[in-house]
Amino acid sequence: MTKVISVGNFKGGVGKTVISLMFSYVLATKKNRKVLVIDLDPQADVTMKLKRTFGKEDVMPEEELMEAIDKSVESDFQRDISRTIVSVHENLDVVHGSWDFENFPTYIVENIEDSSARFYVLYTLIQPFMGEYDFIIFDTPPSTHLITTNAICASDYALITTETEESSTESTKKLYNYIGSIIEYNENLKLLGVLPFLKDKYNDLMIEFIDNLRKDFETDVFDHISVYTRKIPTWNSTGVTEHKPYDKRALKIFEDIVDEAILRIDQKEGNE
Repeated sequence: MTKVISVGNFKGGVGKTVISLMFSYVLATKKNRKVLVIDLDPQADVTMKLKRTFGKEDVMPEEELMEAIDKSVESDFQRDISRTIVSVHENLDVVHGSWDFENFPTYIVENIEDSSARFYVLYTLIQPFMGEYDFIIFDTPPSTHLITTNAICASDYALITTETEESSTESTKKLYNYIGSIIEYNENLKLLGVLPFLKDKYNDLMIEFIDNLRKDFETDVFDHISVYTRKIPTWNSTGVTEHKPYDKRALKIFEDIVDEAILRIDQKEGNE
């Protein structure tokens, strides 16, 4: 059964794109899972990094995402968005991000009269892919508008990323509460967890931050933590690599995180 995960935070720069990138990479290449990444961030960072990782920089979709959504809505959702997908690996496909997706909220308000139905556009659009993939991962922009709401309403799990700043912690609390406020629109939604993203090495300040985070969110905080290693800036420009110094050490961090995420899903679904 396909598991749908939204990765996000209301604040930018908290490791969201790195987590989406590495989750999909590890699941596809290390866990042999079939993955579809849906890039909802108009900056399309995760799309570009995945294409760069697998040497697919020149591969472009047959349709832009908003173009495909427009045609789907006009056809009463009889037309899917498969023409927006690019394949970067035998186990990994990407719904290609594009700058014009920032128009999604305005488009939905102008073209769908039922205010509740506006929350389920992405849910409807991914239904043809359910069963085709093991995981569908939404990479969301840092916002509270209809893009994020649509992704959450289409998801089985929400993964909140946060970094070691007070403002990030506050935005994490806001998203945590926001998820609770829209549960009526998706009763199957579960919190996968809160994943800290450390931009510096462990020090007393970081330890205090993690301790405070665990006081606020208790067992929802991941045991394994994403650490901004020296490989991350390199991967941002070259894509993920496995043959350079520190690659294996950095990859191990994310493999442990993915293992914990899979375990958390099994526990929440009673499969352990």
